[in-house]
Amino acid sequence: MRNYLDVLTKIEETGAKTWLVGDTVRMLEMGIQPEIITLAIDSDDMYAVSQALGTGTVDARGPFPALRGEILGVPFRAFGLRGGSIEEDLACRDLSIEAIAIRSDGGVVDPFGGRFDIRNGVIRLTGDNVDLIEADPLRILRMLRFAAEFEMDIFWKTETDVRKFLDVHADRMKDIPAERWGREIMKGLIRRPYSFIELCDDYDLIPFFLKDLYDLNNIPDGRKNGISLYEHTLNVLKVIEARFDTNRLMQSEAFVLAGLFKYVGTKTLDGSDRGKHSERLITDYMTQWNVTSETVSDVIEIITHFNKVYSPVTEEDFCKNVLQFSTKGVEVAVEFAKCVAEAEGFVNDVSDTLENNHWNLKQVLRRFNHVKLQTEGASRYMTGREVMTLLHMKPGKRVGELLEGLDMAVGTGKVNSRSSAERWLKEQTA
Repeated sequence: MRNYLDVLTKIEETGAKTWLVGDTVRMLEMGIQPEIITLAIDSDDMYAVSQALGTGTVDARGPFPALRGEILGVPFRAFGLRGGSIEEDLACRDLSIEAIAIRSDGGVVDPFGGRFDIRNGVIRLTGDNVDLIEADPLRILRMLRFAAEFEMDIFWKTETDVRKFLDVHADRMKDIPAERWGREIMKGLIRRPYSFIELCDDYDLIPFFLKDLYDLNNIPDGRKNGISLYEHTLNVLKVIEARFDTNRLMQSEAFVLAGLFKYVGTKTLDGSDRGKHSERLITDYMTQWNVTSETVSDVIEIITHFNKVYSPVTEEDFCKNVLQFSTKGVEVAVEFAKCVAEAEGFVNDVSDTLENNHWNLKQVLRRFNHVKLQTEGASRYMTGREVMTLLHMKPGKRVGELLEGLDMAVGTGKVNSRSSAERWLKEQTA
């Protein structure tokens, strides 16, 4: 805390009163170390503050210009004070746990009981003011995101006011642009995917941002006394969330989105009727949410290929997959298959196959990593130019074929050193 207060003091030497606010104070109260601190500055001219500090740049994009920089080794972002006082500024913030400020002398400004709500695990609209929701209905999704992430309860009056607003103003939710939905959805999914979507379901929000997921409520899984494909989606997300904190692969956007979209665009549990229409549907949603094209491709790849690992996969096939897609993509597909098997209740039937496949994949990846260790990070034992020199060849298609074949030989354990790579290449051209 001392270092943060020193940052405030440094800025106030320019003549601008400054406070720690928002997510920074909330995180400090929760015992979380913020990577970047958020400040409110009593100044209408961020450029003047930046000039006086001799550091930082002003980002004028968006409704509130922000001064971004680093002081005393601490990265910060600073916004102008809204209203005539810090209390008025805090009143504009949507949740009480975000409406707390700290002065440079260490004093706390908490007019809406945010610290009390943090201690008691409660999410509450700042000042119980429903006008905050009416000003920006997307704050409802932000409220649910915080409740899911921090496992907090929504205060009864806030819940009542929000549900009443949704009953009366559903049209306001429909008017929210897809990219704004996307920003909050992605933040919720990447932290607590099941809890977040379950809360969105409880507040009947899913039809507003992912109608094709909600419509899966009407599609049974085809089993006797079965459940809907929508419930299967929640089960997959529940398994992912349970393993979330201990599995780095599951913490990627692509993994979680694959769980969310696995059944979208299909009417069968195994996705056997999935086709180009389904892929376009999934792609359209994620594109509207401003998900990167690379992540979209990864999601489609996972959903399309994970079923293959329920049958035995040879090291050679895994090697082909790694070279065609990516190491991480193949690893994720195997982990995703495990989650789906557990969620759909057939994990015992395929556990031996999955474990054998996982072992085969690890051997392939170990061999590729061995190349990097021996070559100081290079992906191959030999470059195309070195191959041409060794074999007295000219540039052409054949060189590329030899390099691809060499990769396969490495992945399957036939080549494990520079010298064995040279021998293998000579054998191919003998």
